[in-house]
Order: sequence, then C-alpha cells, then structure tokens
Amino acid sequence: MLEWIAMLTMLIDHVGLIFFPDREWFRIIGRIAFPLYCWFLVQGYRHTRNLKKYMWRLFLLACISQIPYTLALGQWELNVIFTLLLGLLALYSIDHIQDEKTKWFFTLGIFIAAVAIPMDYGLYGILLILLFHSFDEGKLILRHFFLNLLFLFAYGVDFGIQLFSILGSILIVLFPSYQPLTKYRWLYRSFYPAHLTILFFVLFIWGLRQ
Repeated sequence: MLEWIAMLTMLIDHVGLIFFPDREWFRIIGRIAFPLYCWFLVQGYRHTRNLKKYMWRLFLLACISQIPYTLALGQWELNVIFTLLLGLLALYSIDHIQDEKTKWFFTLGIFIAAVAIPMDYGLYGILLILLFHSFDEGKLILRHFFLNLLFLFAYGVDFGIQLFSILGSILIVLFPSYQPLTKYRWLYRSFYPAHLTILFFVLFIWGLRQ
C-alpha cells in the first residue's frame, strides 16, 4: 500500500509544482512521498540478494531520469534518485567496510558530495535514510521531527513546507511491515522517469495552446 501512496503523492507534488505553483496544498501532500522512498530504499538494502546489482539499477534509473527531470521541473540539479544512491552507498559504507579509517573517510566523502553537488534533497536525504536505517518505532517520528527542525533553523522558512514530511514517517510507523509490489514491480521502478516524461509532454502541449 505504501508504494501506491508514494507514487500518488509524488505525482500530486509534481503536478502542483508544474501547473499550480500558487496552490501550496499540492506541495504539502507531496511531502509525504520522499520519506516513503527513503524507507523503501532501506528495506531494499536489507532484503536485496545482490547489493551490487541494486546499486547499478539505481544508477541507471537516475541517469535515465535526469533529462525528464530537468525538462519537466526546470531543475538543473541532480534528481532525487542520485540522492537515494548516495544514501545506499552510505549504508554500505557504515555496515560493510571493515577498516574504520576507510569507513569514515568514505562516509565523509558521501556527506561532502551531498553538500557540494546540487541534488534534490541532498544532505537532508542522506541523513533521513540513515535515520530510517536505525528504525525504532518509538523514536522514529520524534527523530524525523528534530531533523526537520535542524534543517529549518539552517535554511529558514524556505524549508518550512518540509515539516509536513513527518506525515510520511507517521505512515511508516502505522504500517511498518515491508510488502513490496511484485506484480506491478515494473510500474514502481519506472514510475519516476515515466511520469516526469508524461508531465513534460503535457506541459509542452499546454504551452503550444497558449
């Protein structure tokens, strides 16, 4: 169920961003999506049979998504799947690199990359993924809330709408069991670049009619 909610709320968010930028409720609903995708990434990391293949699949999807992301949303930063990929690399570094110096050097490099390279959600996304990795039902919502407050203080009112992302963590606590889509796995995996491509063509056609 959470996968359907994630796709729907992301679609609502992007429809609002592209076609109704003055109607904030689209963006508020859209804040639910990213925490859910971070949760799915952590679960995929824990359950995948081939972590290397999982990483390459994310990288390929990120590359495929970049052009529709830029065209549809008018953003020149890297799309959110690159952020998820960095988060996956951070999880791998923390859990699998044995040498402590190498581990922290590699992890620090990931944090620096998330800050230095413009990408959707950036450092906030990496930290949220790590937060979900240390999942504790009793503390998850509170930790997510304090993470949001930290970034609100750092970035000011422009980050304010992200406070509503706590709704995603509430859903995760309410429905913590991981039941990935199997029959519609192809839809889930292709939804990000596919819906951005469709939205771009709708925007293009809309522009021609103006």
